[in-house]
This record gives sequence, C-alpha cells and structure tokens, in this order.
Amino acid sequence: MTERRLEAQLVAGFNRTVWGAVAGYALLVIVVFGAVSEFGLRRSLEHTADVIESLLGLYADPAGEPTTVAPAMLADQLVGMTHAFAITREAGADDMRELYFLSPDMPARRIEGIGPASPDAMRDLLLAEISDRARWRYVMLHRKSDSFDIYVVASRATLAAGLLLLLTAAAILVPVTALLARRRARRSVQAALSPLRQVGATMRAIGPEELDLRVDTPTGQAEVTELADSVNRMLERVERAHQALDAFTGDASHELRTPLTHIRAQAQWAQAEGRSGVEMREALGAIEKEIERTNKMVEDLLLIARGENGQLSVDRRPFDLTEVAAEVYEIAVAMSESRELEIKGDMNGPLQVVGDPDRTRHVLFNLISNAVRYTAEGAVSIAVRRTNDLGGVEVRDTGPGIGPEHTERIFDRFCRLEASRSRAHGGAGLGLTIARLLAELQSGRITVESHPGSGSTFTLWLPVADVGDGVHDSSTATAAKLA
Repeated sequence: MTERRLEAQLVAGFNRTVWGAVAGYALLVIVVFGAVSEFGLRRSLEHTADVIESLLGLYADPAGEPTTVAPAMLADQLVGMTHAFAITREAGADDMRELYFLSPDMPARRIEGIGPASPDAMRDLLLAEISDRARWRYVMLHRKSDSFDIYVVASRATLAAGLLLLLTAAAILVPVTALLARRRARRSVQAALSPLRQVGATMRAIGPEELDLRVDTPTGQAEVTELADSVNRMLERVERAHQALDAFTGDASHELRTPLTHIRAQAQWAQAEGRSGVEMREALGAIEKEIERTNKMVEDLLLIARGENGQLSVDRRPFDLTEVAAEVYEIAVAMSESRELEIKGDMNGPLQVVGDPDRTRHVLFNLISNAVRYTAEGAVSIAVRRTNDLGGVEVRDTGPGIGPEHTERIFDRFCRLEASRSRAHGGAGLGLTIARLLAELQSGRITVESHPGSGSTFTLWLPVADVGDGVHDSSTATAAKLA
C-alpha cells in the first residue's frame, strides 16, 4: 500500500476545509440576504397596508353608500402608493363584495362579478389578473379593516435579481478563493515541514561511524525542536551504548583471551616429552583453575545481561537485614584466618527491610570480598545502619582507598584500577557491577565514600519494611529498577 506524503495530506485537508468554509459562508450570505430581503419586502407591504387603512378611515364615503369609485380626495392619495393594491367592500346581503378601488399598477382588465369571494379566492383572482404563471414571483398581503378588505401585491423581481447576482458572484469567487487558498496552503505547509525535512536528512546521514552527529536546534518550530531534542537524547544514549558495547567487546575479548592463552600454554607444556606424572597433574590443575575462573566470569556476564534485560527474577518481601549481614560477617572471618586482618561486626539488633535476601547476600559478599582482598593489613568492619526509611549495611576497610575521579567508574564492567593486582586475586572486574545491579533491582542503591590512603566505605541501602508488608512479590528486573 502506497502511503501519501504528509504535505499532500495537509494540503488536501486544508483545501477541503477552505472549500467547505467558503461555500458554507457563501450559502449563508445568500440565505441571509434572501431572508432579510423577504422580511423587508413584507414590512414594506405592511407599511403600505397601514397607510391605506388610515386613508380609508379619513376619506371614506360619509354617506356610506356602496360605490365603485372612491371619493376624489381619497383617490388622489391612493394613486401615490408604492405597491399595487386592490380594495374590496361589502355590498349588501349574502356577503356580496364589490371592487372599491384598483390601483393603476394592477392589470387594466376589468374585474367583475366578484361575488361572495373569500380572501383566499380574492387573492387567487388578483394573482391571476397579474400573471397566469410564476405566481411565486409575487407576494400578497391581505388585511381586513371594517367593511373593507385590503390586498397589497409586490413583485419579488428585485429580490430574485439580487439573489442571482449573489449566486453568480459565489460561483466565481468561491473556486478562485479556494484555488488561491490551496496555493497559499501548499507554500505554508512546505515552509512548516522544512525543519522536519532537515531533521530527517540529518537522521539519514547518521550511521555507525557518525553517532556523534546531532540535529541542529532550535529549528524555529517548538514541536520540531522537541522532536529534535528527543532524537538528540536518543542518539546520546545510542552513542553511549555503542561505546559501552565496544568497550565491553574489547574487555571481554581481553579477559577471555588471557585464560585461553594460559590454558593453551599449559596444554602445550604438558604435551612436551619427558614430563612426569606430577608435572602433568600440575598442568591439568592450572588448566582447571583457569576454566573455573573463565566459567565464573561467563556466569557473571550472563547474570548482568539477564538483569539489564529484565529477565532476572528478584523477590520483594520483608526479611531481617541484620541476619544476612551476620552470615556475611562469618564468611569474612573465615576468609581472613590466614591473614593479619581484624574483622569487626556491629549488628545493632534486627532490622526489617524489603528485598531479596539471597540477592542481598550476594551483594554483601561481593563488597566484603573486595574489602578483604585489597586490605593488606588493618581492619575490615561490617555494620548495620538505619536512616529515615532506609536500612543499610556498611562495609568499611583500611585499604589503599579510591580517588574521587574513580568512584563512579569502579562500577563499570571489567574496571580494575590495578589490573595486575586484580588478576592476581582472581577478579575480573565484575563484582561491583553485579553488586550495584542487584541493589537497584531491589529498589536500593550503593553509596561509596573513599579517599586515597584512608580506606573505603561501601554501603548497601534498602527500603525499610512497613508494618503491613508481608506479601511476597516476585518481580522482574524491569519492574524493580530505580526511577
């Protein structure tokens, strides 16, 4: 199906609107003109009838004798009337009527034998005398005044001529106006769509290698500028995602290449002649460790991918944060047995929060593992805290600390401020990424306070459970993400 261009649709719609408006206006003018003219004509007939009635009262035959000709003074006055008219009068018994006066504008034929004619019959008789056809062209007013009946007649010829003139003007002006409006509408629509075309041209020019291009703003139109701003924000997100993908691809390739190279080297060394059974077992053990490390990294990457794509299930239910923190504290104590490192705990009683205890345990384990790994000497402490409507677990160490310029970057994938040292500890730089992701999936967050040489403090915050919280809610990553 071929779609019409927006310009053609707007021009066609505007053209239909103009045609309808102009034709409707012309029709309204014609109708109003006809109604006003008809009203004016009837008012003129009423006025003529009023004058005739008043003259009849002043100049009627004082003797009251039936006559066919009005007195001379009355006749002189009646002759000057604007419209054609006729006057009848009762003529004795049986409601017989006689023609009392006939204006010179009426047909010259003599009207005789009226008889007991009703007003309607008299009307038809007079109209027949005026014209045998097209009686609609005349309007007649009948008025009874004592023994007299007054009939005033006027022609609609002037009204018809005016209407014909209006119709002719409308037939000429309406198409001309519509055509001029269509031409103007096309220019206006083209001018209005010009910024939109520029946005489209810029978008078509943007490819994978031109993600830094942006649509120029302002465009001159508020709606198009809003669209351009939205497109620019989308391009910024796409560019960041593309950069992150490139970085992730490079980092993942590097991280996978290292263990694979190590495995290959161990395998080649073990295959060399003269290797003893002990040396073979050592080589296989090294290969097994690299495979475990690689498998752990792949599992972490899959967990991050599922979490970011809304496919990771996270519980939403009340649990005791202190109990989970105590379990992690015990793990930290076990991890530091062979090292000169003091592990401190400050639990401060039960604290009910809303979240997933297993995911929370995973987050705290990552935080405490980093603290124990990178603190050569001194102390690592874990404490439960509460502030307003949030409950938190604080993990503090006396390690080397982190510079303020790195506090956000440490949560990126494969971020290791000291790569060689991290690799010696077996880390792939994904622990803090997973920790922040799992915290956000529980409507929580992780805060960092650190200064070089004075250690670091990582705190996991989760919403405190209300008294009425008790319903288990298993939600996906998307539903649980922070606003």
